[in-house]
Amino acid sequence: VGVTERAQFFARMRELAAQVAQAYLAQREQAGFPLTGKFPGAPPAHESAEAAGPAPQRAAPFVLEIGVEELPADDLEVALQALANSFERNILTTYRIPHGAVRVVGTPRRLAVLVEDLAPTTERYFKEIKGPPVQQAFDADHQPTDALRGWARKMQLPDNMLDWVMLTGGGERKQVSVKREVPGEPVESLLAHVLPGLVGLIKFDKPMRWAENVPAFSRPIRWLLALHGGQVIPFEYAGLRAGRTTRGLRWESPPEFEARDAADYEKKLAAQGIVLDPDERRTMIREQIDRLAAQVGGRVGEDADLLREVANLVERPLALRGEFDAAFLALPPEVLVSVMKHHQRYFPVEREGALLPYFIAVRNGDAHGMDQVREGNEHVLRARFADADFFVREDRRHKLETFRPRLATLTFQSKLGSMLEKSERISLLTQSLAPLVGLEPGEVETAMRAAFLCKADLATQMVIEMTSLQGVMGRTYALDSGESPPVARAIFEHYLPRGAEAALPASRVGLAVGLADRLDSLAGLFAVGVAPTGARDPFALRRAALGIIQVLLGKNLALDLRAAVDLAAEVQPVRVVPEVKSQVLEFLAGRLRGVLADLGYRYDIVEAVLGERAHNPALARQAADELVAWIARPEWPQVLAAYARCVRITREVKETFPVDPGRFAHSAESTLWQALQPLEQQVAAWRAKGELGAHRFLSAFVPIIPAVSSFFEDVLVMAEDRMLRENRLGLLQRIARLPQGVIDLSKLEGF
Repeated sequence: VGVTERAQFFARMRELAAQVAQAYLAQREQAGFPLTGKFPGAPPAHESAEAAGPAPQRAAPFVLEIGVEELPADDLEVALQALANSFERNILTTYRIPHGAVRVVGTPRRLAVLVEDLAPTTERYFKEIKGPPVQQAFDADHQPTDALRGWARKMQLPDNMLDWVMLTGGGERKQVSVKREVPGEPVESLLAHVLPGLVGLIKFDKPMRWAENVPAFSRPIRWLLALHGGQVIPFEYAGLRAGRTTRGLRWESPPEFEARDAADYEKKLAAQGIVLDPDERRTMIREQIDRLAAQVGGRVGEDADLLREVANLVERPLALRGEFDAAFLALPPEVLVSVMKHHQRYFPVEREGALLPYFIAVRNGDAHGMDQVREGNEHVLRARFADADFFVREDRRHKLETFRPRLATLTFQSKLGSMLEKSERISLLTQSLAPLVGLEPGEVETAMRAAFLCKADLATQMVIEMTSLQGVMGRTYALDSGESPPVARAIFEHYLPRGAEAALPASRVGLAVGLADRLDSLAGLFAVGVAPTGARDPFALRRAALGIIQVLLGKNLALDLRAAVDLAAEVQPVRVVPEVKSQVLEFLAGRLRGVLADLGYRYDIVEAVLGERAHNPALARQAADELVAWIARPEWPQVLAAYARCVRITREVKETFPVDPGRFAHSAESTLWQALQPLEQQVAAWRAKGELGAHRFLSAFVPIIPAVSSFFEDVLVMAEDRMLRENRLGLLQRIARLPQGVIDLSKLEGF
């Protein structure tokens, strides 16, 4: 073709390339940013550059605020955690935005992300672009082919392209490649695209929709604020456009105000007394309630959950002390505390373990109208206490035992029957577990009576009204009914522990009934197919399994869970197949793994003890403690190496070979055999008595290490002669089997 045609051709190619580039950029906006979630359309331009504010030319503070109607306390924590995880990982790290300290804070009405020194552009970086495979890029004389030259022109490489090309990959997959600089992008446009998706990543268990065509959220979103320096970051979400306007306390003036930048935002909120940081609110509340309690000679006990919940319910915390009629102190203290904490979110005041007729509430606001607020809280609490007094008086008209038949009206699970049927299974299982947990004959009788009554209080009016009092009222009503103190205590203790750091049952009777209750739930519910899945655990089986582990570890009680699960399976009204039993044991082992990890044991030590003792938590922890001590010894590497040599050479051998001393062909074989026999006898004796532990095994193993080393130095284990080879493998197999049931040393680092 002529020069004119060539010029027209390349002009057309440039036009097509521009169209392709535009299409690519559009796709990149949609697919290249994983957080893209514009709603309902592209971010609109601001009405004027003055409204948007000047774009920062250097690193400047950034603030994002999501304004909402009052969030529940738990949802506030969920949202803050989601924002903290997503903003740093999915935005700052993913898009290489230089920044300073990041704070994610919030109140019931606002979720805020504050970043110091957020850069105006992303970091530039180099991206490797791969070309044709080496086989296609070079000919037999190692000269560039047309394929390589064409790719080089596409990459706009200079004539000396081989100085720019790199090789990447290995073998037949080796390719030519080149590194290209990816320039930084303006942070404003980037954030405008990704912030909607960031908000969309916040998920709640029970979200709501408050209008058509809006995404779900815990509570309605009412405003959005996003500022980088003095510039508004333009984005839309839930039909709202981000600006520089925020809202203060509902009753303060002005109800809305504009923020120039992040510092002005914090300053104006602080002027209304709003405390953004939940940790700071908790500290303020703790100081206030301590001061108010001290004024009446009392104190407020530690309750981290209540303090966290109250702090998540207010923006401007102010504590107040109220009073109630001292006559209510005649009620069981657990009832009063439960009403104050669980119903009203009040802090009880006590002195030397005894309740005082005071409570401390926390309001959201200032001291205006404090007397009326105090009177209102006192009135509500008085009504609650009066109801509780009525329920307790009505319940006390009957003996605890008379409530037990009413359990037939309460369903435990449709296929597993009523709570009465569960109560009967607990009694049967308690009797079976008694010898396993070491109950004395007199304790067995107490345990059976406690198991018979342990669920009776579920049918009382007080527990129906406040389920958190189950066990507490059972103990109280048992004593009122003339039951012995050990029986009453066991009724209360069978629910222990009630949490991760809660108290354990003090008596073996309470321990036995509690184990029976939890094992019955695990075996039965797994059998009918309602095991926990994901975040769903309607029967709190994770807590039940964790309770078993906590009790066995805390009491150092060696209990074979395999036998216990078998006993629980026998009392179920449905068939519990072996696969289900295995699932229950694996579920318990998973909880044990988590507990041991939380206690600080190294991961490989945890796996080593769980490999052999997952069914016995107390012995598993004992083995872990002994293994920790051995690993700290200077001779440990030699101990592990000697045992590992015996295992590594035999673990792929499926058949177990006998040992015939008459076939020994080398003195090293006889030496090892003579050292092994007394060790086997000692290990067998310990195992028969249930006394074999990691320390005993390792201590007994150390003396035969020289014989093991000599054996491997002087003897060819994998001899060509089959009889010799199998005899030698059989000898090593016997050494490898020694710690079975105690520890799996192959799980350890360095094995």
